[in-house]
Amino acid sequence: MFKVLVACFDNWNTLAEVPFVLKNGGASVDVYCSSKSWLLSNSYYGKWIESSADKIVFKDKLIELVKTGEYQWVILGDEPLIKFMNEEVHEENVFVKMLPIIKIEHRHMLSSKDGLADFCESTGIDAPGYTTYNGKEDLERIKTKLNFPVINKLDFSWGGVGMFVSYSYEEFLTNLHKIPENQNVLIQEYIEGDEIPVEALFYQGELLVYNTSKIVEYDKDKFTYSTRRSYYVNSAIKPLLIHLGKTLGLNGFANIAYMHDVKKDKYYLIEVDTRPNSWTAYGRFIGRDFSDGVKRIVSGDYLNGYKDMPMKQPFIEVALFDKDIRRALWKNEIKGILRWVFNYKGYWRFLPCYDKKLSNRIFRGIWNEVFVYKWKKIRGQNK
Repeated sequence: MFKVLVACFDNWNTLAEVPFVLKNGGASVDVYCSSKSWLLSNSYYGKWIESSADKIVFKDKLIELVKTGEYQWVILGDEPLIKFMNEEVHEENVFVKMLPIIKIEHRHMLSSKDGLADFCESTGIDAPGYTTYNGKEDLERIKTKLNFPVINKLDFSWGGVGMFVSYSYEEFLTNLHKIPENQNVLIQEYIEGDEIPVEALFYQGELLVYNTSKIVEYDKDKFTYSTRRSYYVNSAIKPLLIHLGKTLGLNGFANIAYMHDVKKDKYYLIEVDTRPNSWTAYGRFIGRDFSDGVKRIVSGDYLNGYKDMPMKQPFIEVALFDKDIRRALWKNEIKGILRWVFNYKGYWRFLPCYDKKLSNRIFRGIWNEVFVYKWKKIRGQNK
């Protein structure tokens, strides 16, 4: 039996359907997490190993689990955990079994935007020009080294926190108060073009499945997470992903983003998050199912390299029910709510009704976090 261990320290809801993907691919799934974790909000895992809230205890137990040799694949599900284990694991044999890359010499890129930029520069992968900002002594280097516009990114962050674009050096100076000093902040040339989000699955450096899309709806702005996407096949990205997987030794799910400079017809790598995301389970709706990639891992067929998968239609719109309906309800966006009420483009198929345990947590959460909150607010205003 091919056994997978999925571990989560922070309570990330992006992991709720990962056991479903793995189990459908023929793997046996155990989860290592707290009692409140979204990893427990499904019916597709086998054994739950309860974790400690203490990071050091969590780390020691996880290393112990890995060293038993019981698991053929370990998936670290949240960014803080990847960063912490990358800092704490020094034995190479443990590193390659646990961390989401098998080439330890590239570990500096894990959970680090600056590290990813350094990796791209050292390996010749196309990426935007960059430098770092730690304080005002770095301003002259930013002015002379980079072409504006530029975007700033906290070195360790997710969800678009603290990101904004400055279209000139003067505008950058006016925004300087928003950028923390004495922290490693990546200042990167901003490529104006189309953002191409990619969900991909790699094993031992081999690309197995990938999906590309255009973002239809963001939660708040273009630096926050998306709630609706239109999926299509982008064949131009395939050789870039194959090369990236082999060069980095990617080993697991990854969220990758490219910026496509349409004028130059060039793709610039801007993000590699080495973990599953909320879209991972939705490949089944477009004909490029990550469970099929897991099947190839379980059978050993991953050694035969990438195999193309057709899509059911040229463009398929997909929406995340939990995130999109919350967005619409909080904003009182009638059009967004009606999409779900009237099954717009077949949206009902994205409801998590296949798993009673998961659907109960999602619907209960929406009721408590949106409707109950709004009702209490209305009552408070009427007193």
